[in-house]
Amino acid sequence: MISQRTIWIAFAVYLFFLLAVAFYENIKSKQTSARGFATAGGSISWPILVMTYLASLMSTWVFFAGPGAYYRGGIGYWASELSYICLFPIMVHFVMNKVWMINSKRHYTTPADFFYDRFKSPLLRALLALIFLSASFPYVTSVLIAISKGAEIATNNEISYEKIVIIVGIVLVAYVMIGGLKSIALTDTIQGIAYISILWIIVIACIVVAFGGSLGQAIGKIQEQTSSWFSYPGPEGWVTYGSRFGYPFSCAIGWTVMLPHVFIRSGYSGKDLGTQRRLMFLTPVLQAFVWTGTMLIGLVSIALLPGLSSSETEYIIPYLIQNVINKSHPTLAVILMLGFFVGALAVGISTADSFLLVAGSIISEDIVRHTLHLKFSEKGRLICVRSVVAFVGISSIFFAIRPPQLIFTLIMFAIAIVMPLFPILVLGIYWKKATKEGAIVGTIVGTVLVLLTYFVWNMGDTWYGAFGLFGATISMILVSLVTENDPEDSKKFYEALEETEDIYFENE
Repeated sequence: MISQRTIWIAFAVYLFFLLAVAFYENIKSKQTSARGFATAGGSISWPILVMTYLASLMSTWVFFAGPGAYYRGGIGYWASELSYICLFPIMVHFVMNKVWMINSKRHYTTPADFFYDRFKSPLLRALLALIFLSASFPYVTSVLIAISKGAEIATNNEISYEKIVIIVGIVLVAYVMIGGLKSIALTDTIQGIAYISILWIIVIACIVVAFGGSLGQAIGKIQEQTSSWFSYPGPEGWVTYGSRFGYPFSCAIGWTVMLPHVFIRSGYSGKDLGTQRRLMFLTPVLQAFVWTGTMLIGLVSIALLPGLSSSETEYIIPYLIQNVINKSHPTLAVILMLGFFVGALAVGISTADSFLLVAGSIISEDIVRHTLHLKFSEKGRLICVRSVVAFVGISSIFFAIRPPQLIFTLIMFAIAIVMPLFPILVLGIYWKKATKEGAIVGTIVGTVLVLLTYFVWNMGDTWYGAFGLFGATISMILVSLVTENDPEDSKKFYEALEETEDIYFENE
């Protein structure tokens, strides 16, 4: 539908924009420290923090896996999405704002820094680094797959999938290596506005062209074809009782809090507590707005194109444009297809860049510096972070060249594997008797249970990381009750929390 030339021009303009912002921010900030490069040193104001957080969350879900999931899961799946959003302000208030308070005094770089400061366990730091990395690779890979598949479909398979993977991957790596979190946050804000606008333009165009602007007509057509779309367990029977709990619970904890790149944003990067509060209240509103648009694409798709396979539904937006809009409005179809491609670039890159950056800091800081005890100057640490970003990015390119069938699977496994770390975080903050032995055992038990859920019990698509979270909670509590640590190990951690709380409540 779109010529190769048009795609390459769009690529060139967009990627040039990213690199220009990265160079500008690098020159402006004169980046000299690994912490500033990875976390922006807690200096991001609320409008940019909210948008970079939202853009980092959404990933390829918005234009690929999300519409396909709504197509297959029905209205019940949308209800599951919305049900976890109301938990976000609660978790930010009681958990991530505490992380922010302590970080304002202790100045962390990686997610594992926080846990180490509380428990003083090198083994726990190493375990957490490996778990956070295992979540990063699938996400970066899923982005490269989605963008490249989108370009392939938009050009009717005229463009080379492998070429797109390699070029996007290389430019993505260069952009992150140059700019760091400040440039990522700035471009995420622009990209977030772009992809949300494009998403709703596509939604409105499809409803207007196919149903004369009447959403009621689309609903009526679905009811004629498959009434199960509006009931549990959905048209494909996978919004079961278990998944009604497992999915939103996993998203509320694993997706919005514990994935390493969002942990950094919600806990380390905000300028002040006012910024944290705006993040807490504005993000759910914007999330609901995006999910509703994505759900409407799934609704229109099943009304117009029922019976598609699972893999086909992950590319339902270009299918709609090619098979519905193109028949009556070919010019509009070309515009929307180009919009789809740009939107996919924006939402994908805004997540992949975040994961690349945090993966680089995890390997260079948690593994190279603190586990292998290799010493670097501040400049050397910054070079190490950038070198690791290149390594992770190139590795993800190789993974993306041989993609799995469903992007959905990659994303949900990444969410599930970090879920067991949430009780370690909460108990570490609120229970002074929690021990490093309890944290280590809880982490191991929770991770093993997630792996069993996916690869042995075949229940990952229902329960995700829920069993791992429960197992981590119980085992950490039991082991902490029979072990004991020196209170001096966590003294500075709690002093930082109490001092910041005193300042906060005094201001209130």
